[in-house]
Amino acid sequence: MNDFATNGAAAAEAVDRLMIAEVYNRYALALDEQDLEMMAEVFADDVKFKCGIPGVPYREGIKANQDRLIERHRQRRFRERHLTTHPVIRTLADGRAQVSAEVVIIASEDGAAPHVEAMGRYDDVLEKRHGRWVFVNRAFVPDA
Repeated sequence: MNDFATNGAAAAEAVDRLMIAEVYNRYALALDEQDLEMMAEVFADDVKFKCGIPGVPYREGIKANQDRLIERHRQRRFRERHLTTHPVIRTLADGRAQVSAEVVIIASEDGAAPHVEAMGRYDDVLEKRHGRWVFVNRAFVPDA
């Protein structure tokens, strides 16, 4: 393989890694700001989401994720921040990535002092579809 091909492949992988990191940033902002349009940009239409918190239902499809967000915020008056840190790309090949990232969810209800609502890890599968990376499988694994 010549240097151009090697450097070109390395550059393409670096761009993919930056794009994947941006998906995590946009997800957290979309969730915290209840921005359904941005949320739709980071999830595949057929996304599967599993949450390890008891009582939180398994969801399939972007509409189910958006509906859950709307209902959750309708039930309670609160603000929250999803602090997603250091995503680690475990595998990256052929337009598919397995990624894990830690998350802390901080909430403040009715103007009360913020508190940690949940901590854990996201275990995700992302795919590059139509030139952009999106979540296709997302699992939240809470700390015990």
